[in-house]
Amino acid sequence: MTAFNVAGLLREAPGASREYRLRDHYVSLGPEVELAGPLNGTIRLQHTNRGIWVRGRVSTALRRTCARCLEPYVEEVAVAINEEFLPSLDPETGAPSSEERSDEVLRIDEHNELELDSVLHDELLLTEPMHPLCRPSCPGLCAECGQALAGPPHDHAEPDIDPRLAVLGRLLDHDPE
Repeated sequence: MTAFNVAGLLREAPGASREYRLRDHYVSLGPEVELAGPLNGTIRLQHTNRGIWVRGRVSTALRRTCARCLEPYVEEVAVAINEEFLPSLDPETGAPSSEERSDEVLRIDEHNELELDSVLHDELLLTEPMHPLCRPSCPGLCAECGQALAGPPHDHAEPDIDPRLAVLGRLLDHDPE
């Protein structure tokens, strides 16, 4: 889990900030985002009038499957984070915050923990291309046998024709000229 305790930062004046480095940080972000390596990057937390503004840049390697040859491959990606988190509780009184109550608002929990996993999940999921390719020139799969065309060359024997359709095959072989 990628979480930061921001209790001290919330008690400071707006404008106060902290910077954290993610180095070789391993986390599970769900089945849609399969990490092939650790998260690395820098996260800056800044106290605003409303909450904590989080910005930074995170890079990692993701496991993907090529849309043409169906082979797995690893792709290096980097994402920018730029989000504002609002406290669930008022830092002065401990009472529930009077800020907007919406599912779309990112919240700092009642223990003053700011959890970034959902933001990282969403940002990394957005890097998924419509048609992921292991390389731009990937030839894909053979339409007849399903083998990867990038592999060794392969021949196709004459296809077995259903004996009931053999007459039609002979018509195709017949040249009217």
